[in-house]
Amino acid sequence: MSEKLHIFAVSDSVGETAEKIAIASVLQFEVDRNVTRFSRVNKEEQVRTIVAKAVEEDAVIVYTIVKPELSKYMEIHAKEKGILAVNVMEPLFKVIEIKTGLKPAYISGLTHTLDDQYFNRMKAIEFTIEHDNGQNLETIHEANLIILGLPRTSKTPLAMHLANLGIKVANYPIEIDTEIPQEIVDLKGKVSMVGLTIDIETLMKLRKERMRSFDLPQDIDSLDEMVAEELDNAYRIYAKLKCLVIDVTMEDIETVGNTITHKFNLPLRVTHHRC
Repeated sequence: MSEKLHIFAVSDSVGETAEKIAIASVLQFEVDRNVTRFSRVNKEEQVRTIVAKAVEEDAVIVYTIVKPELSKYMEIHAKEKGILAVNVMEPLFKVIEIKTGLKPAYISGLTHTLDDQYFNRMKAIEFTIEHDNGQNLETIHEANLIILGLPRTSKTPLAMHLANLGIKVANYPIEIDTEIPQEIVDLKGKVSMVGLTIDIETLMKLRKERMRSFDLPQDIDSLDEMVAEELDNAYRIYAKLKCLVIDVTMEDIETVGNTITHKFNLPLRVTHHRC
């Protein structure tokens, strides 16, 4: 019985999965243990080198080699050299294949790709939070998309929805006296831009509710004029920037998001079916 345990974690990708499985396993045993990772193993000569090392160091091999031919070569060559080796993905592949009737794609590195996607999504969310409501104009040029919109057009929720798809979004508010900063004007034709609008009746209703909540005098005539001028100013700005203009009056955030990603060929387009 050996007092030491050395495990080689071998993979045709980065090897994190094999290493984590090896570590989780050896922690269950009271033995002097060591784990060595071998990544990007995609040739038979690499397999032979690793097996030879395993012979020298009396190691066990745990591997997550996805390609069937190379995985089989590892199995046979390790057995020939008297090395214990286990393909930790094969049993789960078989179970899933039996359950679904499908064959595995045998694509290496999918976990690492998913990790990259997660990292990119987190970066997009961080960027979008930092560039909400006109903040941090000095780095707005790094955005994949700039959303401009009147108050109550759901700029921030829409921006966060898109950020969750991995899109870096900046949003900027449009009011009756807004003049677009030069940092945004300079990006016309370089960064995708969307202008959000809403019908005048809905905007009037929202303004009246806001005025009531603040106990302000309700001068309907002046309010009509203010809302009309607010919309006019928004359309002047959208025309100047050549924005895609979207009326969000009757649309939900996901529908608007799909319109935007489709129009500008941004990273993802999703549909949510509610049952």
